[in-house]
Amino acid sequence: MKLTDDLKKEIGQHFVLGYHGPTLSKDILTLIAAPYYLGNVIFMKRNVAGTGEGKAGGRPQEISEIMAALQTNARSAGQERGLGIGTDQEGGLVSAFSTENVVTQFPGAMALASISDSSTSPSLSVTEQVYAAQGKELSMLGVNWTYAPIGDVNSDSRNPVIGVRSFGDDPTKVAGYVSAACKGLVSQGVAPSIKHFPGHGDTHIDSHLGLPRIRKGLEELEKTELVPWREALKDDRPGSELVTVMTGHMALPTITGKEDEPASLSRKVTHDLLRETVGFEGVVVTDCLEMDAIANTKGIGSNPPSADHVDGEEEWKGGPGVEEGTVLALEAGADIVMICHTFDKQVAAIEHVWAAVESGRINVDDLKKSGERIRKWKTALGLEWDSEKLTRAWDQERWLQLKEENTKVSADAYRGVVVQVKPGPTLARSQRVVVYTPAMESYNKAVDDAEGVLRTQGGAIRNTAGASFLSFVAAVQKYAPSEHIVYSKETLLEPDTTQAVFVLRNADRSGWQLDALRAVLKAASNVVVVSSSTPYDLFNFSSQKEFAHLACGEYTAQALEAVAHVVFGERDATGHLAVSV
Repeated sequence: MKLTDDLKKEIGQHFVLGYHGPTLSKDILTLIAAPYYLGNVIFMKRNVAGTGEGKAGGRPQEISEIMAALQTNARSAGQERGLGIGTDQEGGLVSAFSTENVVTQFPGAMALASISDSSTSPSLSVTEQVYAAQGKELSMLGVNWTYAPIGDVNSDSRNPVIGVRSFGDDPTKVAGYVSAACKGLVSQGVAPSIKHFPGHGDTHIDSHLGLPRIRKGLEELEKTELVPWREALKDDRPGSELVTVMTGHMALPTITGKEDEPASLSRKVTHDLLRETVGFEGVVVTDCLEMDAIANTKGIGSNPPSADHVDGEEEWKGGPGVEEGTVLALEAGADIVMICHTFDKQVAAIEHVWAAVESGRINVDDLKKSGERIRKWKTALGLEWDSEKLTRAWDQERWLQLKEENTKVSADAYRGVVVQVKPGPTLARSQRVVVYTPAMESYNKAVDDAEGVLRTQGGAIRNTAGASFLSFVAAVQKYAPSEHIVYSKETLLEPDTTQAVFVLRNADRSGWQLDALRAVLKAASNVVVVSSSTPYDLFNFSSQKEFAHLACGEYTAQALEAVAHVVFGERDATGHLAVSV
């Protein structure tokens, strides 16, 4: 097949690529222009951070103008429709555009699912309202696609990459929240991308670092993993034509017959399971192919022996690499391939597809059929060049009004996320309180932005959310005189306090946190323990000392501030657990 300019334009529509820096880079402009004709861009946390100096509207206006410039360049390149511009805005811990408070911080999935129903505000309605509010802000900035909500059912409590990003461990309840989130987003003309098909919840290996294997057949998948997808992908709902699906990098050997074939590269998963079995006819995008499950061709250090390991099973030999992975994903039935980081790999991947088209390896009719799905989706998104969505100017007054409205929506939602896992007394405002928070370790690559991680003096990676714990200490200090102690593996605690707030973060897999808790429980007479991430911290933990145990679903400043109100009895903890403990 001769590779024409029109074919290159077609191929460009099948990629979503990222770039570096807070301004328009030469790399992304090169990719949008001939001969690559990139049709979709992912905007990441590293692109959101910036100065906004000299702009009346600050950084939001600057971002809006960058988005407009991206679209202008695509039009000048001769592209038929506007760019799909996406981002990871799940809420909670994965909120790219909440950097520097560009958009409002909203609760993430598990926090939202922890909110109890009330007579005036059912939990599902709160979720729909929150995602609609996020959609309004993203749309005003020029984002038309968000890689959310999470459709994974968190059925393995040890899951290192999903956890609080999931709405819970009950498939039916997760399905309801996923549907509500999609309803909120599409109401504002923003396309959801439910992820990570067919489900990343029943594994405790992170696909950023290795290849998880889920050994379930179709019957088992139907009971858990596929429930949210079947419900959320019903095509009889308003806006269903906007909904997309992101495939994940986990192997399903029972389904595919192959030990090391990720779902994102498997035709038996992407086409047979998602298209034929579930019946999805919309756009399918892969998770980023620069994750190690695909990009690491050697498999070094990945898939250590674990409960996922089966006797006699060979260790993972590595992925196919980004370039070959791109062709395999398109052959599997993906419409759009995501490559977030490296310009050279992005160019090489596009050129690898060119070669596959020329050789006949990729069927051009299949590629064009896939392209028609993308065109139909972009039309539904309103990405014709003269559409209001692509021509409107920045409205600073409207932005400020929207931020004011959404601040209230966010505050109302966060007020309900605190759960009383174990009853106990509140703390007295008249006595000194010591707040213990854990030294920050890397959570996972979905939460820790690779370009912005903090490091200890020894060079070890720390998580970037440490400021949230500092904010929590400040919130406690509004109620009582307080001291802050950061404890770690190396800390020998010698507690000297009557009252303490002891914060845990995934202590079920960081035993040193529980050792420190025991020391504090021995010394203090009144302790409130706070699970700042998943509520699994105290599995198999026992103590003769009574203490209160609260959970808030995420260690954002907003969720922890809500905890502070409960610690001192100003509010009740009205939430309920979204997972079984």
